[in-house]
Amino acid sequence: MYTIRYGDDGPVYTVPMSRRTHMILTDRQHAFLVQESKRTGLPQAELVRRAIDYAYRPNTRSRVRGFEISLGAWKTPDAAVIGRRAGPP
Repeated sequence: MYTIRYGDDGPVYTVPMSRRTHMILTDRQHAFLVQESKRTGLPQAELVRRAIDYAYRPNTRSRVRGFEISLGAWKTPDAAVIGRRAGPP
């Protein structure tokens, strides 16, 4: 993504420039973008860039490999959950 060139003061990193774009969103779209930014911790601009890549370049977007693990502990489990747990052998 970036290149390194060596000048008199040491290495200089250069990054491709981005373009500034102006968009008009509805109040509902803006509220959703703000809420999603708070939820994910990502800047609004990054969310818009990802949405564009996802919608218009689905075969070139990056894939993140990994696992998702969920763990829960309940004082008294819900009745629907109790029926799904296997009892002792």
